[in-house]
Amino acid sequence: MKSKISLIIVFTIIINLFNFSYATEIQNFQTENVEQLSTPEVFADSAILLDVDSNKILYEKNSNNIMYPASTTKLMTAILVAEKCPDLSEKANVSYYAVNSVPISYATAHLVTGEQISIKDLLYALLVPSANDAAYVLAQYLANNGNNYPVDNTNSSKTAFENSITTFSEMMNSKAKELGCTNTNFVNPNGIHNENHHTTSYDLMLIGRYAYQNSTLRTICKTIEYTLENTNKYTSTPRKLETTNLLITPDEKGYYANANGLKTGFTDPAQSCIIASANKDNRNLIAVILHSEETKDETKTRESDCKRLFEYGFNYFSYTTLAGENSVIQTMNIFNGSSETRNLDVLCAKELKTLIIHGQIIDATPEIVIDKKYAPISKGETIGSITYNINGETFTSDLIADHDVESINYLFYIGTILIILIIITIVYVVLLKRAKRKRRNRKKY
Repeated sequence: MKSKISLIIVFTIIINLFNFSYATEIQNFQTENVEQLSTPEVFADSAILLDVDSNKILYEKNSNNIMYPASTTKLMTAILVAEKCPDLSEKANVSYYAVNSVPISYATAHLVTGEQISIKDLLYALLVPSANDAAYVLAQYLANNGNNYPVDNTNSSKTAFENSITTFSEMMNSKAKELGCTNTNFVNPNGIHNENHHTTSYDLMLIGRYAYQNSTLRTICKTIEYTLENTNKYTSTPRKLETTNLLITPDEKGYYANANGLKTGFTDPAQSCIIASANKDNRNLIAVILHSEETKDETKTRESDCKRLFEYGFNYFSYTTLAGENSVIQTMNIFNGSSETRNLDVLCAKELKTLIIHGQIIDATPEIVIDKKYAPISKGETIGSITYNINGETFTSDLIADHDVESINYLFYIGTILIILIIITIVYVVLLKRAKRKRRNRKKY
């Protein structure tokens, strides 16, 4: 019996020489004192709030109700222009019907028939003062792949203009479907009221999120003032443009310091609308407000609704880091690695973080899979994966090697095993002889 115990001890010592254990450095993230979540009061008929970076919806109110978008439509027009006209210095011809098809009560940039104006200036006119004539010019230009359309006031020019708007609207609807919009139908590029021109706050959120990724559009959408350059047909008083977005306009009652875009809208049927964006502490939010009634009560305006939503998003939610980029997830000993390199730190290839309610307690225990356990291993090589499942959402990253792990000399490795086997055999024989000798001694006595 003692000989068996001795053998077990010997084997245990040998196994410990080649340690296979992992030193895990992951900790559970736990937070105490969960705050009472106070839902913001929104007076508009439809609204939605999105955390852009996590793609999590933080608030919804009738977000799938069919509504009129008014000039928030122009953000889709801008998306198509930004994607199809990378050279913003290109110039588009202003047609008679692009200028004269805008109803009197709608905003314009005072474009002149026959003038040639840059795509850049048209985009600023489209998004800053919400110019409807600029939308028509851009639609004609894109629908005809350039200035391949008449600009005069003939009946054939009118037909060409109408066909261009139909073609461009089809382009808008195609892009909307590509972005995941399911309840949107555009019939014009500017949001001039039409019973068949409709969307939802959810769909506008998708459009706003997409536009927010474009640095050119983000720059234009946060512009407060802009002056159009003189053109071949316009050389008089500079045409100064001012934003319609009170959220980004200092000294206005609707001003919100963290706001940085995107697009407003208003018609009598649609009432006040907005796709608004804000940034604070490296977090980005998008809020959509539809059918906010015009009122003198400052607490019920679209801007006030937006500010309450933004404060709710920024103050009640925050990110928790599950694993930092290049953070050590495990330390493992590579069985066949050289003595100098076998001790390997396993790193998380990218940062993993999740948005939580302030004070929320989450189970952040990861599932770790190591696919490669033997040398040679190269620095930065993927050797496994780490996965967190938080509230039904999965976060995963590759695990990579911190440094090169060289293989030990196989002849040395085989020789070491042989020596170990010989030692085991000798120990076993010695223990066996001792046991036999003790049994003989017992028989003598």
